[in-house]
Amino acid sequence: MNNHLVIRVGDRETKVEYVVDDHALVSHVHPFGLRHIEAEGMNTVAGSKFVDGIMYTLEFVSLHDRVPTHFKLITPRYASWIGEAIERASYTQFYTKGAPVSVTLIGTDPSLGYARHTQTIFSFKV
Repeated sequence: MNNHLVIRVGDRETKVEYVVDDHALVSHVHPFGLRHIEAEGMNTVAGSKFVDGIMYTLEFVSLHDRVPTHFKLITPRYASWIGEAIERASYTQFYTKGAPVSVTLIGTDPSLGYARHTQTIFSFKV
């Protein structure tokens, strides 16, 4: 069985999905995204608030299955910082067979879809 967590970080929200054999079984949209991380100054508090959405999703997963220790992260910015925040978090309340959480960065996705609209991230100089 191939199970993992997919984390897609947008400007205003983060979508967390528990995927088994290419099918999303649990999905949660956490109202904390890149703009919130920036507003908090990319500090410990920002990392904690970001990881809260992951923990919330893992609580649901743990009711039916062992939580995955392999997470896939998709974000247009701050991939290293977010990956480290995820790996630093404590998952002691979940049974993981002692395996540490590992984060795989799946490139950057500059265009994250929201409903029928697409929010594209651009950078420019004035």
